[in-house]
Amino acid sequence: MAISLVHPMFLLILSLFFLPTLLAIPFDDCGFESYPIKVTGVELFEEQYKASFNITVSTNKVITGGIVHLQVQYGYKTIMDHTYKLSELITCPVSPGAVVLSFRKQFPYAKELMTPMIYLNLIEEPHEEEIMCLVFCYDTSSSGVVFA
Repeated sequence: MAISLVHPMFLLILSLFFLPTLLAIPFDDCGFESYPIKVTGVELFEEQYKASFNITVSTNKVITGGIVHLQVQYGYKTIMDHTYKLSELITCPVSPGAVVLSFRKQFPYAKELMTPMIYLNLIEEPHEEEIMCLVFCYDTSSSGVVFA
């Protein structure tokens, strides 16, 4: 008797479409769609008991430099408030297209704490104009990825 592989194959293909939404980390662009940098994905993971994350963005203009402000809160308590030069995270100038901003071992990845809220802003220099804003939170009991 032959075993049909069509049904299991269909379920496998179907799961590829729905699995990313189960691991989804919702993020918000702060409501400003006119920014030249659009966030397209957020990836979070644990490295040596610390939270690390990659922010995938797409830009439609050349960015010569800027400042990235990162703030992490547990409830109303700020546990991290740090400013980076954009050149510390990626090579500048940044050409139009896809770019990944990597943040490694930023804050404790404690599973018993409240859900952290992460705020990220990019201010372009020398104009001192905000060109990206991102807010997201995630459950520390699991890693996850989401792409827009």
